[in-house]
This record gives sequence, C-alpha cells and structure tokens, in this order.
Amino acid sequence: MDRKICLDSDILIDLSKGVNEIGERIDNLDAIFYITSINLFEIWFGRRNKENLKQFIESFNILDFDLDSALLAGDILRKLKDSGLTIDFRDLFIASICIINKIELMTNNLNHFERLKNFGLKLV
Repeated sequence: MDRKICLDSDILIDLSKGVNEIGERIDNLDAIFYITSINLFEIWFGRRNKENLKQFIESFNILDFDLDSALLAGDILRKLKDSGLTIDFRDLFIASICIINKIELMTNNLNHFERLKNFGLKLV
C-alpha cells in the first residue's frame, strides 16, 4: 500500500457523520489516510461532540504545517495574486502540506483546489 491520501475537512465531516457514500468511496481505495493540522483545526472548531471527535481524529496520521509547507504556500500565494486570483489561507495551507508530502487530496471542494493543480497538487 504505497498510495497516500489526505482527507479534506468536508470529507472528514461527512465521514464522522456516517455518510455512506463517503465511507464506501474510502473503503474502495487502497491507501494510507492522513489529515493535516489545518483540517484538525477546522473540524475541532466546528465540533459537536468532543469525545467522539477526539477518538475519530486519533485514527489518522496528522501532517503538520511546517517550514517547507509555509515557504511553498507563500510562493503559491504570490503567484496567484500576481495572476489576480485568491484562495482561502486554510485551503492554501492544506494544499501546500499535500504537495510537500507528495500526498493526494480527497475533497468535494474541487473549485477551491483546482487552481492548485498547476503547483503540483494531486486530487483524488
């Protein structure tokens, strides 16, 4: 199992709610699943049940927003702004973590992330 996939916050939320379609989609992938510290922040902020969510997130490998991710995010944002484009910082941070770690991103928010494919982001 060499494939590595990072689950975006929207996928994590659906998965934690037991949305069958997401569970089946993930079950059909032979991969190791990750989340980022940014996703962790997003879902923890929006939580309803602290204990259940804590158990849920502990089942994933967590990738941090580190020096290399920060530098890449800064480079990407500069290029996007030069092109007249913007992106939410959280999405940019998640994408840069995935690019640096050579991990695919599974998300339903393709509009948020499509423009980052030019920088090396791979979407599931």
